[in-house]
Amino acid sequence: MSDDNMLEWRPQNTPWENWHETISSPIAGVFLVRYPLDNPRYGAPAINRCTRQIQRALSQAKAQGLPARTVGSAWSLSEAPVVNGALIDVSRLSGLKPIQDNQIDPGYPGSPDERAGLWLVQCGAMISKINRTLEKNDYGRSLRTTGAANGQTVIGASATGTHGSALDFGAFHDHIVAVHLLAGDQQQYWIERASRPVLKPSLSGTLGAQLRRDDALFNAVMLGIGAFGVIQNVIIETRPRCLLDAQNFDSDGAGAPLKLDAAMRHVIATLDFSNHPVLSDPAGRQPYFFQPIIDPNTPDNEVLATVMYETPWQAGYRPNYSMGQTSFGPGYDFLSVVGRVLDLAGPLVPLFSRVASGALFDATSRVGSWGEIFGYKAPRTKVASGSVAVPLNRALDTLDALIELNDDVGPAPLVFGCRYVKKSPALLAMNRFDTTFVVSVDGVFNNTSLQFFDAIPAKMDAAGIPFTQHWGKTNGYTPTRTAAAFGADLTAWKDAREELLPDPADRDMFTNDYMRARGLDS
Repeated sequence: MSDDNMLEWRPQNTPWENWHETISSPIAGVFLVRYPLDNPRYGAPAINRCTRQIQRALSQAKAQGLPARTVGSAWSLSEAPVVNGALIDVSRLSGLKPIQDNQIDPGYPGSPDERAGLWLVQCGAMISKINRTLEKNDYGRSLRTTGAANGQTVIGASATGTHGSALDFGAFHDHIVAVHLLAGDQQQYWIERASRPVLKPSLSGTLGAQLRRDDALFNAVMLGIGAFGVIQNVIIETRPRCLLDAQNFDSDGAGAPLKLDAAMRHVIATLDFSNHPVLSDPAGRQPYFFQPIIDPNTPDNEVLATVMYETPWQAGYRPNYSMGQTSFGPGYDFLSVVGRVLDLAGPLVPLFSRVASGALFDATSRVGSWGEIFGYKAPRTKVASGSVAVPLNRALDTLDALIELNDDVGPAPLVFGCRYVKKSPALLAMNRFDTTFVVSVDGVFNNTSLQFFDAIPAKMDAAGIPFTQHWGKTNGYTPTRTAAAFGADLTAWKDAREELLPDPADRDMFTNDYMRARGLDS
């Protein structure tokens, strides 16, 4: 039986737009790749059928001289997925399954729990779906961290360095321990770290993929920004499911707004909650997640803070994955709040956080699973978002610099959400510091916001603060800044790309203007 109906070419006469309608670009068209229509069980035979169609799309694009990029949910707020050629839509390739114990290499160094929690996930699986599947009673597992809204696909999130704020874990891509890469229309690889082999070597052969166990290659490809080809499948490590006791705070004990005062600055800079009059836990628990959101356009820089504590799963607990759009309690991300405020009040809200906290913010406690709390899909509306990542010991310097920049450029309709991420081995990871402090700058998409984002790199340079930025959000990377941020790791990333894509024509096929502008193309 022919699988030709798994692949459809759709010419596009109108510009392509990302989900949030902030990026627009003309393209030649989209290759829509479908899962086999007879819906076989997700495994090697189905994967091989998908591989053939993806590589057929790449072959057709190559024959027409079209550059190609993979797209899933189109969630990126940067131009990373944009190509003036063909997009390969893999959003319908959403298989996932647990790895069986007899498939695991004897040299896998993971703990018994990590061994029991290995999952194979296909490129188009949305993170929200992964959450809901893992958390079922049949499996009892969970992701360790994600972004907040979880509309991204597993590869879209990992390819651009999406981070969370689990205090003892890295970014989303740090779940990944094996990668199935289609490096052009002829070659495919199964890539693992030599220091952490995962599957028995015979299994990569069932996919027709060349096994490569190499730490440097793996650490390049796991955050590849789409430059290495099409990642069709990955293996991730998961953890036992738990519940999160999530609490939001917008005021002190006297009912006054929380502020960026000395006590809050101490918590932000040290993650020492013990003496804070509001954020300290009576039971002395250490948070699993912490996010303060600072509004630089309010008196004394008011703060909305979210603290989450890990608690055991309760027998009989049934997650409710629906979240209403009328209020945002523990687990919201401010990008969703911005979208909702714009839906309600239009694009001319100058200081939207007051509207958000007054009309939408729910400061009550909530208990839920990771997928339940972080399951909401942000409204499809124009929002602005960028991030700055620095070493934790420069956290307060960074906040002060950004507040000063807002005074100079704005006031811009933006807020600063603070996150914490452990260091990643990925060569181009923004979380490259032992504890990385990330300021997610979110708000209304307008000229003042764009001026603010444009001015961030020079402000950080002037303050002498080493920094990186989120590849999937508005960023100010130039070839010089990329080299300064990543140094020898950038060279190693490029070397890995040449090794896996030795034909310059294949490298050109997966190169776009976004990469060229940031010095990632050679």
